[in-house]
Amino acid sequence: MKHRLLPLLLALVLCTAAFTACSPQEESYGGDAVNRVYPEGEGRYYQATPSEVASTEFTAAASLSTQPSSQPTTKSKTPGTSASTATPSSTVPATTQAGIPRDNVGSGNINPNIGGIQSDMAAQIDALPVRSISLSETSLTLEVGESKEIEIYFNPSDAANKTCTLVTDNGNFRVSALGRTVTVTGNKAGTGTLTVISHNDHRATCDITVKHSEQDEITDDTSLPHRELVTVENAERWTDAIIDRLETLGMTRNTGLQGESFRVTTDDLTNMSFNEAAVDLAAQADYLATNMSNGEYYDYDFNCVCLAQGNGEFYYVVALRQR
Repeated sequence: MKHRLLPLLLALVLCTAAFTACSPQEESYGGDAVNRVYPEGEGRYYQATPSEVASTEFTAAASLSTQPSSQPTTKSKTPGTSASTATPSSTVPATTQAGIPRDNVGSGNINPNIGGIQSDMAAQIDALPVRSISLSETSLTLEVGESKEIEIYFNPSDAANKTCTLVTDNGNFRVSALGRTVTVTGNKAGTGTLTVISHNDHRATCDITVKHSEQDEITDDTSLPHRELVTVENAERWTDAIIDRLETLGMTRNTGLQGESFRVTTDDLTNMSFNEAAVDLAAQADYLATNMSNGEYYDYDFNCVCLAQGNGEFYYVVALRQR
């Protein structure tokens, strides 16, 4: 009987040893069990990497990331458990265009399509050009310190580029713009012209007249625009200014003397006071009389007459005669 049991016991021991050799091995490092696998065809074992034990879902997500996840792989500490689990990264950064860092535009990584975009924009602007412009006012009168508005109109109204330039010819008024509205403010009494120019050089103009406020007291030293300065009363008074200058030179006035040796006009008097205009007219008469008399003033008689031109202007006829 013993001889029959001995072979059976020996066979049982051999089977148990073979089963133990085929089971996964564990080694203990610092008290933590580390799963080991045997690569096919090798007679030794090594520690599995996270990519070899990660789930399919995590591997797909990780392939979109520019950097590997810093989350460690969690391994089972229970002997006999063959599957390991890993938690995928909660944030997967969006991919960027090749060679172009996110939020970093510089000379080396500008969008290669920018030239085409600019060309398209230029084509759209050229497709709807401004054909003409006009203003809501062609003439405007305001007082010093007063402001009024002028609207700019474009043809066609849906033109792509409505950029305009404002040009003024003097400092009698100032302008500012907001959209299609131009605000004109009077600085000092006088006249001037506002010119509005579109980006493709279409133009529209408005004549601006700035007057003194009715509350302001006007004296002989008050600057006035041309239409307020040149009046019948002022023209007659300027005659006396010319006569006084020629007599100061040494000429003798002769009221019976007729003819015309030269004339002086009021055409260019603007933005002056009465006194400034008187000095200007007298200086013109002085210059012309000096040229004609060669400076020998005491040998000449003169006469000065103020006449109306019929267009709101006046002129002064001066006759000279050598004694």
